[in-house]
Amino acid sequence: MKISTFGTALAAAALFQLTAYADTTDTITVSGTPAVGETFTVNIRIESDNDIGYLNSSLEYDDSVIEFTGGDAWGGGGLITINSFPGEDSGVLDCALTFTAVSEGDSNITLTNGYVFSIDGTVLEQPDSSASVHVEGGSAENPDTDDSSEVPDDSSAYENIPDDTTVSESPDETNAVTEEPQYDQPVVQGYLIGLTCTAGELSPEFTYDNFEYTVNADSSCETAELNATAAAFSDTVSISGSGELDYGENILTATVTAEDGTVNVYTVKVIRAEDDGAKKSDKKSSSKKESTEDKYKRLLNPALAIILVTLIVALFIVINWTMKLGKKKK
Repeated sequence: MKISTFGTALAAAALFQLTAYADTTDTITVSGTPAVGETFTVNIRIESDNDIGYLNSSLEYDDSVIEFTGGDAWGGGGLITINSFPGEDSGVLDCALTFTAVSEGDSNITLTNGYVFSIDGTVLEQPDSSASVHVEGGSAENPDTDDSSEVPDDSSAYENIPDDTTVSESPDETNAVTEEPQYDQPVVQGYLIGLTCTAGELSPEFTYDNFEYTVNADSSCETAELNATAAAFSDTVSISGSGELDYGENILTATVTAEDGTVNVYTVKVIRAEDDGAKKSDKKSSSKKESTEDKYKRLLNPALAIILVTLIVALFIVINWTMKLGKKKK
């Protein structure tokens, strides 16, 4: 009887743990159908029956269609890192991100490579929700956009793909979105989402999938440092080449290593301009040095000549005296 009771208790505890993990869900919604130049909001919601500590996740999007402009995240170029915390209700986390539509087209917005943590650091889930946004061309005079608040479930504006299909309005909508083939899912571990150099602006502008940059530094710039931000919190970043700059080319690198062993190296070539003032100063100092040497030569040459003549005369006197002394002895 005791064994049966103990087994029942263990089963109940295991069931409770599984239920706690299963009851953590994530969803993404997009506010309407923006036109080019308009700002819109991407809302991320995490709900759990446990107390949520924070969300740390990457979010991918097409930066040729939309551009990240604000919220609890940093990065850009198609990949940002979210670090958001719940409000008063620790069972719900709402994160609002602001984007601007930059060109007509469609963009997928996907949570990837991240975790939802409890207040004690336990992983509650790996968020993987996705939504798509369609950007209209031209002005914002679109009746569908104006009426979007009255029709919040208009699938032409956006389609949400929650990780828990029970949240979806209908199975048909979910299947229609998951079968879309036009969106790729790049691996984001082992990449940077931010890279700057203290010596100047990067050229070209930073994007996470470009690995070579150039910085043109003034001659007065004596040092350079790289500041790098990894896409995943589990990645490690090592910087080399930072410090004092020589005139001409200087190579700085940022190496990102992911948990799975993926390694990417971002190279920054810092070109320090030659200092014309220093060159002129060197020429002046060298000319002064040469003129000083010439001056000493002019002073020393006559003195050396006098000394040489004196030595010759003295030698002649000594020889002559020696010869006379020899004759007297004979």
